[in-house]
Amino acid sequence: MSFVIKNKALWRALILALLTVSMMGPWAFDLLNVPAQYPCTPPNVRLNGDFCGSPVSGLAAFRMAAGGLFSMLSRLVNRKMPVPISEFMMALSLSFIVLPFVSMTLLIWKSDSRRLQILNLVVCLAACLPAAVVFFSQTSRAQLVHFAYLLWGVFLYLLSVICAMVLGLYLLRSSSRPGVGNIK
Repeated sequence: MSFVIKNKALWRALILALLTVSMMGPWAFDLLNVPAQYPCTPPNVRLNGDFCGSPVSGLAAFRMAAGGLFSMLSRLVNRKMPVPISEFMMALSLSFIVLPFVSMTLLIWKSDSRRLQILNLVVCLAACLPAAVVFFSQTSRAQLVHFAYLLWGVFLYLLSVICAMVLGLYLLRSSSRPGVGNIK
């Protein structure tokens, strides 16, 4: 396991690359009503009965959430219109998805900071929750395997964030034990 400790920047860069790839993959589907007797043309996928789905990437989902968040914040600041708290919290939680990119980049740059390691764990946990909600809200138990294949972007994101948490916990634990951590 000293290989992991010696090459922690490499492991973090690998997880950062996986997070980047996952944001390019499909996170959701925009439903289109196409009767069952007609085929769905690529890139659309037949989802249920009379519905095809057009894939929406994680970047597009984040852009929509961030745009909605800024729109709501401007309405709050200008006091033009009240913003429902549920919409505000949803847009804010979806904006958490980008935080692991920032914390991982900071950890690659300054890897010995214990505060950054703890912050990275908190950020990864906070980002895992809305991504899990996005994934599980679109699936039923019977369709879980099928949708894990179709929604590979959000599934890869969840796996990458979980790997980042495991790596962070291991490195945090090994740096606190004398004689094990601090290998450069």
